[in-house]
Amino acid sequence: MTTGREIAAGTGPVGYALAGATRAHRAEMQRRMAEHGLHLGQELLIVDLHQHPGTTQAELVQRIGMEQPTIAKAITRMERTGFVERAADPGDRRVIRLRLTEQGEAVVEAVVTAWAEVEGSAVTGLTPADVDQLTRLLNLVRDNLA
Repeated sequence: MTTGREIAAGTGPVGYALAGATRAHRAEMQRRMAEHGLHLGQELLIVDLHQHPGTTQAELVQRIGMEQPTIAKAITRMERTGFVERAADPGDRRVIRLRLTEQGEAVVEAVVTAWAEVEGSAVTGLTPADVDQLTRLLNLVRDNLA
């Protein structure tokens, strides 16, 4: 008896392999972020706010490329868990600025390290030329589907 997975892998081997790699990468990143009290995706906000302290939510949306409601929910959650704080802009009290707390700043290095380590695990056994080609091909697949 043929399974749905077998049919999917046979019909769309690239998509099936890409989905499997994405699931594995996501699971490992999720595990590593959870060790620091973060949900997957929040690490992007942590590093961005580290690089751009005092940014607004609208600026985050533009730089990160996530939807505004997604960022708003993540920032609220991160504020509740102590990673981010909001403050009114001293020049315009209507503008709210976002900054990392000490707790937020404390996980920046761990996030960047996790990115590097997961990347290293993902490309184990590949040559630098393989990595360049894989990156180019994945970007092409993304562009084709966009």
